[in-house]
Amino acid sequence: MDCPSCNVEMADLEGDDLTLRKCGDCGGLWIDVADLNRVLLHNNLPGLESQGGKVDAQALTGQCPECQVDLVRVDGGDRQHPLHYDTCESCGGIFLESEFQDATDVKIAVEEIIAFFRHFSSKKKLAAL
Repeated sequence: MDCPSCNVEMADLEGDDLTLRKCGDCGGLWIDVADLNRVLLHNNLPGLESQGGKVDAQALTGQCPECQVDLVRVDGGDRQHPLHYDTCESCGGIFLESEFQDATDVKIAVEEIIAFFRHFSSKKKLAAL
């Protein structure tokens, strides 16, 4: 599977009953939406559909490495720390760009994904207070 950002072949990071793919060039991670929801829910975070965010229809994000459909950019976070992820509307796969250079195994990658989505949904939580 090639990276949607830079077209370099992604390496599998396997463990804990899920498979992540990481680009050795840009550090981006690809995760299946079911695996992502399981990770989020096991860490007391809302599932992806409850994370909020706003679709950026103008963003050019590449194609899904699984089904070759154009990816959709979703923006979130707060003004000081804007974040985004790309998702496939067909298979639901999620691509997190360039945030994960330190993710050398699944455990580290999962910790970084959790931290990403804690910050991604922080704007929504602050608005509720």
